[in-house]
Amino acid sequence: MWSSNKLKQYDDDFLIRLSELSDSGFTQYEAVSFLFSQYDSVKTDVKEECLHQLKEGKQLSDILAGLNYSNQTILQVYFAEQYGDINHSLKECYQYSLSQKKSRQQFLKTIQYPLILMIIFFGLIMVVNQTVLPQFKSMYDSMGITISAELQVMTSILFMMPRIIVILFFVIIVLLILYFLVYRRAAIATKLWLLRKIPVINSLYRKLLTYRFSLELSFFLSNGITMLKIIEIFKQQDKDIILKYIGEQIDDALLQGYPLPDAVSRINLFEKSMIHFIHHGERNSRLEIELKYYSDYIFRKFELQIMQYIKWIQPVVFFLLALLIITLYLVIILPMLQMMSGIQ
Repeated sequence: MWSSNKLKQYDDDFLIRLSELSDSGFTQYEAVSFLFSQYDSVKTDVKEECLHQLKEGKQLSDILAGLNYSNQTILQVYFAEQYGDINHSLKECYQYSLSQKKSRQQFLKTIQYPLILMIIFFGLIMVVNQTVLPQFKSMYDSMGITISAELQVMTSILFMMPRIIVILFFVIIVLLILYFLVYRRAAIATKLWLLRKIPVINSLYRKLLTYRFSLELSFFLSNGITMLKIIEIFKQQDKDIILKYIGEQIDDALLQGYPLPDAVSRINLFEKSMIHFIHHGERNSRLEIELKYYSDYIFRKFELQIMQYIKWIQPVVFFLLALLIITLYLVIILPMLQMMSGIQ
């Protein structure tokens, strides 16, 4: 949920202003030097290293990699350096980054209040389990009051809640360890196979990958690069292993005699609607234009789906909290009423 970018809060500003300065006639070195002079919170050694690399003839994509920008931003700028308009790519990266941050901020805003309530409530449950409930149980036993089966179940749930929380915590730790030790080191084909098996992640990842692939295809085709050359570019680049894998799979299918739409479909990584757009674009000889519109369309669907999931988080969490609070209230109040009825 946080950024490791060395420019910190200036990561988006750097992209858009670098594009604007370049449009105004600044060289890359002049533009970067001018922007760094305004970024007071950025470490001096980071600025000096970037400027030194530019002097040594390094490309902007290398500078962005050193600043810890995302792989997608680095790759898009790298492709633009080789085949297209860098300034236009910087503007697209800026818009994409803003959209990502907006989604993250919305997610944090949605979960922060329920999360605080959950922490407070679970702390309260632990205190009640250690103090109030044992006292009530001892009092009921001494008075010979039998608690109903329903109350026994609710009491058991409250007693088990801290253990359940601890177990969930350890499960999360184990999953994180497996992620870093196993998943990140697995072959790309294994990773993609696993992603296809997780329902929600599968749907979101398909849309994101479809957006990236259609956008890259549109970019290359609009610059007059043939489809076979594009696949070759994907295969030879080493900045994004997913696009490299996609290029290899499509190339293998094309060598087997499959047409492009079927070759793309066989990978089973993209939205099915993309195949229709490729068919339609090939018939109209406007594939690059239609893919650009399609990439915008699929990204909007990706954003809407995330927002829908985020909107469901708060009501579900509040509903669960309400059930637990009612359970806690009943466990404390009902036995007291039962005890008073027995006294009468």
